[in-house]
Amino acid sequence: PQSWRQLRKRLFLVEKLRDATTVGLVVGSVGVRGHVEAVQRVREMCKAAGKRLYVISVGKVNVPKLSNFADIDVFVLLSCPFGIILDSSDFFRPVLSMFEAEIALNPSKTWFGDGRWCADFGQFVNGLRSPQKHSHVGDSVGVHQDDGADVSLVTGRIRAMNLPEVEKTGETGQMVPYDAGDYFKNSSWRGLDDSIRLDESTKLEEGRLGTALGYDTEPANKT
Repeated sequence: PQSWRQLRKRLFLVEKLRDATTVGLVVGSVGVRGHVEAVQRVREMCKAAGKRLYVISVGKVNVPKLSNFADIDVFVLLSCPFGIILDSSDFFRPVLSMFEAEIALNPSKTWFGDGRWCADFGQFVNGLRSPQKHSHVGDSVGVHQDDGADVSLVTGRIRAMNLPEVEKTGETGQMVPYDAGDYFKNSSWRGLDDSIRLDESTKLEEGRLGTALGYDTEPANKT
């Protein structure tokens, strides 16, 4: 049935977000109440899950705009219920709603199709939830288990889930410098080549006189 296909698709998107390392939060509705709080909540969930988050605002979302962000693994669209993208097969990367982000990044939330799917991100923001609806949604962001490992249902590989930091005392260590430009250097495409600035400049030459209908250098216009 159509409902089961939609359910499998939503669960697949949840697993794709769990496998992702870089997440792009696309803010599509800046005029909707609670969007600032929703952005902050996604930040907290990505930080707890050990994922890198980029907040993007591109206006009306379409395929060419999101295709410019090739380094993003998964997009989370923050919009009103009428702006949710149910079918993201045409996009370069998966596009999820805040509901899938809540299920994928918040370990205290589980969903297997037994509850109601919600397209309103206001249900996940403090002060905007309806108490009689969506009781499976809470205020706090859960903490990942200390084992820090999980198995991906998409690739079958073991993925790290925010490994805990262990402070060692009485030992010396060497600091490893990290530059944000290292991620840019490893990219397969870095933009337009600017080596032309190193080339010698050409000499100025006098161009042709006349119009496109006939230049002075053409035989028919010579006097």
